[in-house]
Parts: sequence; C-alpha cells; structure tokens
Amino acid sequence: MSMKTGDFLAGVFVGALIGASLGLLFAPEPGEGTRERVMEKGRKLKDAVSERGRAFLQRSADTEEES
Repeated sequence: MSMKTGDFLAGVFVGALIGASLGLLFAPEPGEGTRERVMEKGRKLKDAVSERGRAFLQRSADTEEES
C-alpha cells in the first residue's frame, strides 16, 4: 500500500489543526498567555517547515545535478 505525499501532508495538517484546537480548549492559561504560546509555537512550526523544505529542495537540486 503506497501513500501519496500530498495525502500524508494533508493528514498532518488536519491533525495539527485538531491538536491545536483541543489544546486551546483545555489550556490552563487565560487568553493572552495562550495566544502568546500559540503564536510562538506557530512561528517555530513555520521555521521548522521552511527549513525542511529548503533541505528537501537542496537535496533535489543535488540529485538532479548528479543525473
């Protein structure tokens, strides 16, 4: 059974949204503290995804040059 990358990424995205929603519902902090934490985690996630994307593109470019 093979899984397409797009399907996997869509599943990860939906799972992240559900997790974030549940986290907000059960957050022990009031609004402002929670918003700050969510924004910081969002920035970290964006940075991690960007870094992995750059690494993937670099590996793709390196592989293409070798061919």
